[in-house]
Amino acid sequence: MISKLNATKWLTGLALLLALSAVQAAKHKHAPTHSLLEACQGASVLPSPNCGLTPTPAFDKDGKLWLVFVQNSHIYITHSSDLGQTFAPPITVNRVPEAIYHDGENRPKLVIGPQGEIYVSWSQKAPGRFSGHIRFTRSLDGAKNFDDPLTVNDDLAPIGHRFDTMAVDSQGRIYISWVDKRDLTKAKQSGKAYAGAAIYYALSENRGKSFAFNRKVADHSCECCRIAMAPDNDGQIVALWRHVYPVNIRDHAIIRLGAESAPINGQPIRATDDGWMVEGCPHHGPDLALGDEDKAHMTWFTQGEKNRGIMYGRFDLTSNTLETQHSIDASSTASRPQVAVISNQVFVAWKSFNGTATALQIKSSSDNGSSWSAPRTLATTADGSDYPILLSHGKRLFASWHTRTEGYRLIPVATDAAP
Repeated sequence: MISKLNATKWLTGLALLLALSAVQAAKHKHAPTHSLLEACQGASVLPSPNCGLTPTPAFDKDGKLWLVFVQNSHIYITHSSDLGQTFAPPITVNRVPEAIYHDGENRPKLVIGPQGEIYVSWSQKAPGRFSGHIRFTRSLDGAKNFDDPLTVNDDLAPIGHRFDTMAVDSQGRIYISWVDKRDLTKAKQSGKAYAGAAIYYALSENRGKSFAFNRKVADHSCECCRIAMAPDNDGQIVALWRHVYPVNIRDHAIIRLGAESAPINGQPIRATDDGWMVEGCPHHGPDLALGDEDKAHMTWFTQGEKNRGIMYGRFDLTSNTLETQHSIDASSTASRPQVAVISNQVFVAWKSFNGTATALQIKSSSDNGSSWSAPRTLATTADGSDYPILLSHGKRLFASWHTRTEGYRLIPVATDAAP
């Protein structure tokens, strides 16, 4: 005989299954869908990339799509072999529940290693305002088992260690960087002024079994903007972040990180110059993709005196110069840009709101970022949405987007590259 509690859970699960099935069917028919909000309510709802928060994707070398998301104090991982049309039952990444940051700028990260290793990092909420710790776990058996999570930051004070970003270099070394407030705390204790926070990173050379001591990259980063990182072809990682330049100018800095990198002496290399003076963090970090010939393709949001809205820039990492920049969308509702490079094409995707609906838009350049196409709309939603993520497998490009009405979507993006 079924108890009332089990019957309630069964009915809730059935309602969610029907709602998610309707969403998947509508995706194939390109028809309007009903909101998932009601079906996704309640602690007993089954874990799902449609109901979970901030789903973050990665392809493995065989083209399988992996996805991590947050639901009920757990990170879950699932995979799809048909480009997001169906997903395997989710698996719990952290067996012991914990408070996890899960907004657009501060979300769990997922990287697939060169031998199929699955690496997951996230920012754990700690007691105290804006406090946290950087957490990491791995699976070496295709997500069948995950190690107990470890804390990457070696300063365990109840302060801010948040906004983690992860990358793997060509040697298989894992880099995790984050925004850290230990130096701000020390300055306050000494009665000294200190603008912003700092950028730190840690390195693992044993496939994530352990991480070396924390290394400071630079003082005076913005306090709550995501960091962008990408591996180059020389065994290093390029990092881009919003920096606080004198006096309170919130532009961007860029640097190469390596296994033996030393801290920056003085101000870091300036990647953008918009003249945005603001007393507070915009909570709006940049994105980065590396192309050929040591070119860093960047996109960012600004409300500066010189530029406003979504911007694109091509930065030469050899000469440390910004070669070209373009306005992608100067409207006041444009936000959350992402950049990708496929062969000789550059793409920038972002969100914009027209007063009634949010559109996922994209522009492309066929000449290495020197000129740009007109915008085209990939998808729309009338409800809330996450920021988009561009990801590629081979020469195929996709936009990953989660909305409260339609759930999770993996949207193909047309390119000029051969399939």
